[in-house]
Amino acid sequence: MIIKQPVKIKHGYTYQNFSRKNLGGFTLLETMVAIAILLVAVTGPISIIGDSLHKLYYARDQMVAVNLAQEGIESVRTTAETSMLNNKDVTDKVMENATGGVSNFVIDPYAVFQSGLAEKSLLSCDSACIATKQDVYLDSAIGLYRQDKNSPSAGWTKTQFKRLVTNTEVVAGKEVKIESKVTWNTGGQQGSITVTENIFNWAL
Repeated sequence: MIIKQPVKIKHGYTYQNFSRKNLGGFTLLETMVAIAILLVAVTGPISIIGDSLHKLYYARDQMVAVNLAQEGIESVRTTAETSMLNNKDVTDKVMENATGGVSNFVIDPYAVFQSGLAEKSLLSCDSACIATKQDVYLDSAIGLYRQDKNSPSAGWTKTQFKRLVTNTEVVAGKEVKIESKVTWNTGGQQGSITVTENIFNWAL
């Protein structure tokens, strides 16, 4: 079917013949194809952005985990060196309640400030404690990550991190191996960091 349509020219209008097909809009099929192409074009970048955000959050948590693990090492080292300065063995305090030459601890760094004693940051952790008390909390009042082998204090917010420090006696009174392990979960992805160090009795 031919339809005449007015077309503007320089000094007025004239008529040209157009078929109905040329005058029609998109068909349903054409519209669906266009929408599908648009979805493909948009979904890719959105997926990339979502994945990038997850990696960013994971990297943030990984950085916190590394610091928490290193803090465990520093707590044991400080306690051991304080013992050696007091003419005691390197294993004094850091092997508290050891079973088969192995002792476990959770860490509360603020306890050092409260007591003035380096060894107070190490909280001896038995098998029951290991099963249930590795959680790391954020103390909103002072902005520090803390652990407690008992019930957490008010104002402590549970984080996604868990930490356990294990000390193994290598040479009695002279050498201890420290292992500080932190695990966490970021958006369903499990993470784990382990830092190890050996400390020696330099006061011999």
